Amino acid sequence: MKKLMQWGAALALAVTCGAAQAGDAVAAYPQRPVRLIVPYGAGGAADVLARIMAEKLSAIWKQPVIVENKPGGVGTIGIMATVQAEPDGYTLVSVPVSDLAVNPHLYRKRPFDVRKDLAPVSQVGAVPNVLLVSNALEVGDVQALVARAAAKPGYLTYSSPGVGSQAHIAAEMFAMRAGLSLQHIPYNSVPAALTDVAGGQIDMMFAQLPAVLPFVKSGRVKVLAVAADARTPLLPDLPTLGEVGGPSIGDAISWSAVMAPAGTPLALREKIAAGIASAIQSPQVREKLAAQGLIGLGGTPQQLEQAWRQDYERYGAAVKAMHIQLLD
Repeated sequence: MKKLMQWGAALALAVTCGAAQAGDAVAAYPQRPVRLIVPYGAGGAADVLARIMAEKLSAIWKQPVIVENKPGGVGTIGIMATVQAEPDGYTLVSVPVSDLAVNPHLYRKRPFDVRKDLAPVSQVGAVPNVLLVSNALEVGDVQALVARAAAKPGYLTYSSPGVGSQAHIAAEMFAMRAGLSLQHIPYNSVPAALTDVAGGQIDMMFAQLPAVLPFVKSGRVKVLAVAADARTPLLPDLPTLGEVGGPSIGDAISWSAVMAPAGTPLALREKIAAGIASAIQSPQVREKLAAQGLIGLGGTPQQLEQAWRQDYERYGAAVKAMHIQLLD
């Protein structure tokens, strides 16, 4: 019995010491450079957002936050590098909602399960999606667009940067909720899809606002509404779909988040999230984000988990309703 009591006391001491060491590690974090993986190439919205945030985080933490681009496989290579990393907070990944809530429902086989292999840290930024039409279509508002499409089922066309893209899903949800039949013309990129809307070859499109702004400012396309629950501060006079009586497709905002490998302690993720919030709330960072058409978010791991779960279920239902053939 005495030996058993001694063993129990030793075990309790070990557990206490382990917990104390873990707490010390969180308190001292970061003690070395942090790697922030972007699973896409340099220059895109995901990369720009990560670099703006990383610059400020480096100043806050007094440790370098190194952005590492790992493009390929529709985000697979960069996400896999994160999944395989140690869950110690020194390898993170900045990913768009498409990787977390859309692609899992589109691809037949992926070497990871985002719901099991990644742990939420914080939302970072968001990009509103807007509904735009070709000037050649000569419609002035959403109601006129719906009426034109209803009068000619299957005649109006919309473009997207590919099957299963958020733009594709938003347009199909718009059509289904309004009882319309639209013709989908997929492209290989957003610029190509937008260019043909501006040129009059395509009638309409849902697209992220930063990509659309140059076309709007030059008068080459007409923006009818923002596909979100609230107006965007980037175009405060632009109404939401709900405000103009359009079909409700939910909050089709494109957000990005920082994730960690599964097993990263919650206390550590909360500390990282606090640093991200401080960076995002900085006036300098907000100004830089706004210049790129981005909106800063921030938040806790718990808040990200809730948003992630909601969009995972919402986009899963949309993909199922659209009967999209799974991709390899």
